[in-house]
Amino acid sequence: MPGPSIPDALAGLGAQIGQYFSVVSLVPSFFLTMWTTALVTSGSWGSGVPDLRKMVQGIGGLNLSGAAWLLLTAIVFALFLHPLQVGLTRLMEGYWGSSPLSRQLLRMRITRHRKRRAGLYELRNKLENRRDDYLLKLLREEYYAKLSNGSPQAEDPDDWDERQRKFSLTTRLLDDDAHPVSGLHAAAASIPAALGDYPSAARVMPTRFGNVLRQAEDTIGDHYGLKAIRTTPHLALVSPELHLNYLQDTRQQMDTAVRLCATALAATAESLLFLATDGWWLLVALAPYLLAYLSYRASVAAAREYTGMIQTLLDLNRFRLYENLHLKLPRDTDEERKNNVKLMSLLSGNDEVNLRYRHPAADTPSTGDATPTPPKTP
Repeated sequence: MPGPSIPDALAGLGAQIGQYFSVVSLVPSFFLTMWTTALVTSGSWGSGVPDLRKMVQGIGGLNLSGAAWLLLTAIVFALFLHPLQVGLTRLMEGYWGSSPLSRQLLRMRITRHRKRRAGLYELRNKLENRRDDYLLKLLREEYYAKLSNGSPQAEDPDDWDERQRKFSLTTRLLDDDAHPVSGLHAAAASIPAALGDYPSAARVMPTRFGNVLRQAEDTIGDHYGLKAIRTTPHLALVSPELHLNYLQDTRQQMDTAVRLCATALAATAESLLFLATDGWWLLVALAPYLLAYLSYRASVAAAREYTGMIQTLLDLNRFRLYENLHLKLPRDTDEERKNNVKLMSLLSGNDEVNLRYRHPAADTPSTGDATPTPPKTP
């Protein structure tokens, strides 16, 4: 009986590696493999100007066995890259080490993002002030018109307190004569979303991707008194499979974008090396660079989605966490925050914290998946 063909073997290998690896690792590495093949078959290395006809003939002449070997090369390359995923993610976040060059780059990039953060606050205030000045002008004109008609309901906007003025301006924004400031209002309303990507000034990271993750690290769970960086590993062990699948999907999207950005940058460097002496052909390197840029922006968007899913996971499963830790369930949010101050201190390694446990009876239903511990069981 003949043995399995190379395509069959590759299909079996893909099944054994698993869905996560095949999506996150294989697609970016396959792109880099094909890009390298195109550069090599075009004759751009050491033989002068690239020849598109030669490249088409070289790639088009591949038989099934040749295509399988290309796929095998991509898989092998992906296997080498797969353990580097955490390192690539941290590199894109902005963890660049402590060498003199790294410190200089960190200072430049962090300063840029701190200035952008401050500039967004300033721009929002400027847009809101211009909008409110125009609306206040409309309110004054309305007041003077009523005053000239002898209306007893005329109220001077300059005499209003801050709360009444804000309410009147918001109401006036709905009128047709406020159309000229609709653009100002829309622009001002879009800025909080951009500011939401930044942590506090002292915690700003050197990359936009890193700032999204740092901001989530600092804020997720705060309104419950929880810290996501300490509780997420515990939540992952007690949350239902459906919730974890959603979380895994968003993490997979982020990792795919990070991996594709890295491989596109590698393709850009490779193109510069191959085409450095070929004149206008050097512009070909802009194609993978553009892909790297788009992939980076996609990774930022995916990071927002991923961190939002972590917040949702915590919202829905924090009581499972309390039950699995055998803590008394809080009666309200105030009690929950007070309890979580001690819990976070304990999980951070403070051995002086004392928490009272509550062990449910063996037949007590639980929202978690763990079997309840009988009373008086350590």
